[in-house]
Amino acid sequence: MNDAIGSSVPAEELPIYPTVSLEEIADALPSLGKTLILTHVNPDGDCIGSAFALRDLIRASGGDARVVCPTLLPKRLRFLAGCEEEADRTVLGEGEADGYATILSVDVASPVQLGDLAPLIPRVRFMIDHHGLGTPFAAHFVDPTASAAGEIVCRLYTLLRMRGIIAPLPDAARRLYAAIVSDTGSFKFSNTTEETHRIAGALLSEINEDAAASGRPDTAEVCRSLFGQRTLREMTAQMHAIEGLRFFEDGHLAAVLFTQQMLADWGLTEEDIGNAVETPRAVEGVLVGLSLRQQHDNPREYKVSSRANADVDCAAVCANFGGGGHVRAAGCTIEADTPEEALSVAAEAFGEAVRRYLADHT
Repeated sequence: MNDAIGSSVPAEELPIYPTVSLEEIADALPSLGKTLILTHVNPDGDCIGSAFALRDLIRASGGDARVVCPTLLPKRLRFLAGCEEEADRTVLGEGEADGYATILSVDVASPVQLGDLAPLIPRVRFMIDHHGLGTPFAAHFVDPTASAAGEIVCRLYTLLRMRGIIAPLPDAARRLYAAIVSDTGSFKFSNTTEETHRIAGALLSEINEDAAASGRPDTAEVCRSLFGQRTLREMTAQMHAIEGLRFFEDGHLAAVLFTQQMLADWGLTEEDIGNAVETPRAVEGVLVGLSLRQQHDNPREYKVSSRANADVDCAAVCANFGGGGHVRAAGCTIEADTPEEALSVAAEAFGEAVRRYLADHT
């Protein structure tokens, strides 16, 4: 799930871009030529799985495609690229984009999420996304009812197969399954729908039939690669997150805070704490869990990730800080002079939302 999806460009200055259908994207796919697929900063499993699956669809349709990212792929998700060479190619060199005829984006909700790739926005032909709160920057297909961008790319996969343009692609199916499993929290999150299960079931059948015939990974192995192993540094980050838990609103709001000095002292990186928000969220009685991460390039900025266990509108709170996302999963950036001030601002903003929820449900 994307965090901090707001745009730094005032809404009145942004052009209005048309919506497109999946059919229109499918019509264009075989003639896209050499294509770049853009992903967002700090990519998650849905972002990476969807992007590399779309790469597979373009290649199977007779074109060529490459996935690029404004930040390095997390080590635990590099397997979704297919090989180390492809994972390494996600770093775009200066001037390399000039050699591509078409640019697409996947799971990117607004310009700010593209980071250093933002200058390529004028060349983006289609953006594919599933976030209801965002800022379109190209002709777009956005479906907020989809649990993941992987659901949308899977519909495109099905459409191309029905048209006879491509044959079954079990490896693309693995990436799409990983994308959906990631963004639904193994189907635990409230964004999981009947359609999510239907799509995941079809992918499961395709993957496991191929696994039985070829010996390649089945869905259990895909899930083990996603969730079944952690580095020692990730475990260390979780330990420090537990030690640093802070509670507000009579235990209904919990938060963890990481400063750059903490990371240096503990020998951790941003990647190691990427899933820290799940620690406060997992505490019994907590309605909303938060993680705050002081940014290296601007110590006054703190990236906030929020996850809710009830219909507390995290996206609305984050929108007040220029961010957004889903009702139960959203992100933003808070500016503050000190870490304690950042935590206080976040606690007050989300605390108000928690109090409103409790007033309506008690």
